[in-house]
Amino acid sequence: MSRSIHSVKLLCLAGLGFLVMAGCSSEKDEQPLELKTDAKLRELFPESYRPSDLSWASPNVCIKCHVTAHEDWLKSHHAIANRLIDSEMDLEAFSVGFVRDEGGVDYDFSAEDFTIVQKDVPKTMPDGHDAPVIGAIGEVPLRQYLVPTGDGRLQTQALTWDPEKKEWYNIFEDENRRPTEWGHWTQQGMNWNTNCAYCHMTHFEKNYSLETDEYKSSWLLQTVSCVQCHSNMKDHVESVRAGSYVPATEPADLKVAMENCAVCHARREELTANGFRAGEKFFDHYRLTLPDAPGAYFADGQNLEENYVFGSFMLSRMGHKGVTCMDCHNPHSGEPILPVTSNALCMRCHATGANESIQIDPIAHSHHAADSAGNSCIACHMPERAYMVRDIRKDHSFTSPDPQLTIDYGVPNTCNSCHTEETPEWALEHVNNWYGDSDRRKRVHQRAKALTDAHEGVAGNLDGLKELFQAEENVYWKTVWMRLMAFNPEDEGVFAHAQTALKNESPLLREAGLTAMTQRQDQIETVQAALNDESRLVRNRAAEALLPQFDPLVQAYQEWVEYAEMNADRPGGALRRAELALLEGDLVLAKKLTLRAVSFDQENPYLYYDAAILLSRAGDTSGALNILQKAREIAPSIGLLAYSQGLLLAERNDYLGAQKAFVEAVGLDADQHRWWYNLAMVFAYTGEPDKAMGCISRALELAPGTPEYLMYQQQLGSQLQR
Repeated sequence: MSRSIHSVKLLCLAGLGFLVMAGCSSEKDEQPLELKTDAKLRELFPESYRPSDLSWASPNVCIKCHVTAHEDWLKSHHAIANRLIDSEMDLEAFSVGFVRDEGGVDYDFSAEDFTIVQKDVPKTMPDGHDAPVIGAIGEVPLRQYLVPTGDGRLQTQALTWDPEKKEWYNIFEDENRRPTEWGHWTQQGMNWNTNCAYCHMTHFEKNYSLETDEYKSSWLLQTVSCVQCHSNMKDHVESVRAGSYVPATEPADLKVAMENCAVCHARREELTANGFRAGEKFFDHYRLTLPDAPGAYFADGQNLEENYVFGSFMLSRMGHKGVTCMDCHNPHSGEPILPVTSNALCMRCHATGANESIQIDPIAHSHHAADSAGNSCIACHMPERAYMVRDIRKDHSFTSPDPQLTIDYGVPNTCNSCHTEETPEWALEHVNNWYGDSDRRKRVHQRAKALTDAHEGVAGNLDGLKELFQAEENVYWKTVWMRLMAFNPEDEGVFAHAQTALKNESPLLREAGLTAMTQRQDQIETVQAALNDESRLVRNRAAEALLPQFDPLVQAYQEWVEYAEMNADRPGGALRRAELALLEGDLVLAKKLTLRAVSFDQENPYLYYDAAILLSRAGDTSGALNILQKAREIAPSIGLLAYSQGLLLAERNDYLGAQKAFVEAVGLDADQHRWWYNLAMVFAYTGEPDKAMGCISRALELAPGTPEYLMYQQQLGSQLQR
């Protein structure tokens, strides 16, 4: 077989799908990875942008002393997380001929030159819509392919190869995304540079240009290699070569090591420009997603969306007690250190009660026979959930199955996952008989109710949140409650809890407490003091809250700019940086970034709304109105858009236009008292005081006793009596 790159033509006759985040996958190959590609492909997608550093950073250097660790690594998902197209490994995938995916999209594959020809005319593709497939991420259970689309971008296809079943499938099944959507394969939701690369490469640098909307990404090495997880390796290698190396006498700090794992095994927002290096603090570089984020987790802390494992694990009793990744996993292969099917791994601690664990007899505890599925620790306490359709992952929240939570809140339980023919009520009867109503179970129910009520906006939920915060020992759950309470900063109980949170050693909880303080006018000095907090996470929150006081000489503000510009290739990040441009008087940049944010997600009406506000503040009322009109065309049922349009029209003294928009707004949502108040005013301006009186009366019905409304009602009454 020729070693030149083979080709693939992929003919797409309809739209493609959407990628949230590429999963970590790997081929279990015990041989060192060989890259069989030609010079052209290496130039497009080099193994390293810093080849001179491979003299100390290459895994081939480490193997000389660390043979076993290297062999374990070769079996891992890390070892083949990202690679060049290979003329042998990828030939089978591209020799299948015609494929129709779950959404009825047709593809035609042929092994010629690894190009993709697509007919849904994505505007970001090169002329002729041909582009080479130059790389792949992952291997088992799925392999995704990378396509360059110009401006330094690499995009990840939703059509995915399953190497075990030897078939193509769409990770979003029958969803056919349009080219204007965030999740279309040509858009930012499927961009490798910002969504995938950091956790599939070694020392990746995104290098996004705010000015040009281009990437000049670079990396030390394709795939996740030794130096991504081990720091100071250059000094280490040089000292070994010089014969001056002195082995460490202290054991490794496993909690520090776990923060290395968390960097890629957590759902998080980046605070730095790919700045994390092994051994540094997680919260100096990332903001963690927890169950206060609606839709991210189930009400008991199990993963719902693709949150990976760190968040759910730290919410668990095991994470709280100090169990680390390395207590269960080989750090180089990622595999369990003992068998899980026989319960050997779990019983390592739970057989004797070691490390403060609960002592368990598996048969008595599970009420299932030995060697049955119901007797398996992980079958009950690590439920499986599929991501990207075929990537089955085990939950790390280590919850106990409770059918009552299924009945009340839709939380899945492993009893019914196994006994699929039975109802949750059937399972609940057994659980109640076996385990009763323990204090721990009651606490989980309290958490689930409080979390669900908070997300659904149930009135009177605040007291429950305060009670949970007061009683909670786990700082991650405590942070969840503080984040949710922060929406009520004027409540004195919330204020007291926020003060407590600000004194906590955890930067995660301090930031949550600070969030409440940022919304109180009497706490400006508290927020200013947080600009000097020891944690970048807390400083970042303070700087954002005090952005109108921006001082480029203050470290916290410099860090905030890095954060904003690092994330400016996402809609929220672009708007955040536009806000600073507006404050600095750079209206050109503010408008450019605002419109770019909208271009990233052209079918999100709320993004248009935020963009319209920024354009209006920049003095571009016409631009703001145009943006809102597009939003209303996308989502005609959202009253807020019509109301906002009315405000801008009134600002331009177009009272008839404003009147029309306000009428449409209250027609879509009649319970917004402020909208009725504004409609009353424009009716008065257009000479219709009777209608104005009706509207202000409706506003007072919805918000009785509002002084502003009462005063206006009196003014209208005086006019009508003349």
